[in-house]
Amino acid sequence: KGFCLYSPDNLEILEQYGARIVPFSPLEDGSLPDDIDGIYFGGGYPEVYAETLASKKTLMRQIRENSRAGMPIYGECGGFMMLCRQLTGIDGDRKFDMAGCFDFSVSMSKRLRSLGYREIALEKDTIIGKKGDVIRGHEFHYSSLENPDAHPDNVYRVSSRAGQDIDLKGCQVHSTLGSYLHLHFGSNPECARHFVDACRKFRLKRVNRT
Repeated sequence: KGFCLYSPDNLEILEQYGARIVPFSPLEDGSLPDDIDGIYFGGGYPEVYAETLASKKTLMRQIRENSRAGMPIYGECGGFMMLCRQLTGIDGDRKFDMAGCFDFSVSMSKRLRSLGYREIALEKDTIIGKKGDVIRGHEFHYSSLENPDAHPDNVYRVSSRAGQDIDLKGCQVHSTLGSYLHLHFGSNPECARHFVDACRKFRLKRVNRT
């Protein structure tokens, strides 16, 4: 319920390229599933459950450690917010520690920050594609980054449906990629294949280490 905004098409396309989807709940589970090679955090409402998420110390530590180890982790909108360092709750008075893969602090707003269809061109090689690849999606969120310059390296070039440039970040640290955008893999299935391939490569490294 906290992270429920997944496109069924996205999951089906990932499976078509060989992914085995292992469901789990950051709200109900205290740790990551065993024997996984990548993580996909979809959109949702982490601000509603910020206190519960912050109490999941083991889970947050595991996400952070796997990020630093190079596991492919992709988070969009609510999933991206959870991958950030800190989240200010709806009341604006309390700050909650999140996974800390990105050094962003996120705060909620009572007004809509952005809404619309987007086209994304990758500025660099990422876990969902190579430089120059194009994929489409949409943006819809009430939160914003308090310190947007914490990660100056931006891997997305974003434009609106009308072709206007949009000032919106796509950030990748290690093999962790996050953005406010909800991407639709159907607009470029190769992006889904690229993510699955990145997970396979990580698995080989993990198996060889053990």
